[in-house]
Amino acid sequence: MLRPRLLEHTFISLLNLNYGKRTKAIAFADDLKIAVRAGNVQEAENFANIEINKITNWEKQNKITFNEQKSKVMLATRRKRKNNRSQRIPEL
Repeated sequence: MLRPRLLEHTFISLLNLNYGKRTKAIAFADDLKIAVRAGNVQEAENFANIEINKITNWEKQNKITFNEQKSKVMLATRRKRKNNRSQRIPEL
């Protein structure tokens, strides 16, 4: 566990990596979120992989590792589903 001051300094360098223009890095305490904006799922995956490679290189240079068991990927989209189903709420 890094001391708070060292953790803050370390995360600042991580947040200041040369991310792409479609990428936003956000940190809170010892958590890091990378948000990637893309036109489709394949493009999002490609952009995310580029950014993950940058973070992996940063890890090696700073001798820090992230817990892969705690890492998550989430796809968020504004696209409406093609098969819109109406939901019925049963009467009480």
